[in-house]
Amino acid sequence: MDHHVSTIKPRRIQNQNVIHRLERRRISSGKAGTHWHQASFFVVYNMVTTEVIAVFENTSDELLELFENFCDLFRNATLHSEVQFPCSASSNNFARQIQRRFKDTIVNAKYGGHTEAVRRLLGQLPISAQSYSGSPYLDLSLFSYDDKWVSVMERPKTCGDHPIRFYARDSGLLKFEIQAGLLGRPINHTVRRLVAFTFHPFEPFAISVQRTNAEYVVNFHMRHCCT
Repeated sequence: MDHHVSTIKPRRIQNQNVIHRLERRRISSGKAGTHWHQASFFVVYNMVTTEVIAVFENTSDELLELFENFCDLFRNATLHSEVQFPCSASSNNFARQIQRRFKDTIVNAKYGGHTEAVRRLLGQLPISAQSYSGSPYLDLSLFSYDDKWVSVMERPKTCGDHPIRFYARDSGLLKFEIQAGLLGRPINHTVRRLVAFTFHPFEPFAISVQRTNAEYVVNFHMRHCCT
């Protein structure tokens, strides 16, 4: 049996505090082969006083409650900047509904449950500040769109065959759409296509990187003004 302890991407969550994720991996060999058993702990450390403020397990309901209620403090290094459009479960009702739906899916899934849901949600921590977009065009209080195809978290998602449509929350009218696929080229439905978006902080501009097998396609999405 072998033990490994590693620190995973420590992140600053306040001016003086840093959150670390410590993982202990145990390798055990048996008749069925080699198995990995992983346990995680979160340590909140004050850089000025060199004091350990708190330690949480990766199944802590207390830490999950803090994360859900103060999500922006965990992920946003520029929370107090002049240009800020936060859209998270702690600041937006629509984002909160999406997170609750995701949590309920894990709770009700086979081999799921409450503990597994907590573990999955806390598995996002620590969050890189660059992982989330502050673009107003992704603000769920302004626009309604299918988070299956694009979200404020900039990570690869399945690429759909149709444009991603954004509707105004107040009127329900279609305001704009983004075509993530390969224009003018046939679509091969036998392979999985992934796409990741990076939005400008406030301008109507986005970059998408689409991957199909070993092929990468980069698209620039800009506002189209009708003449």
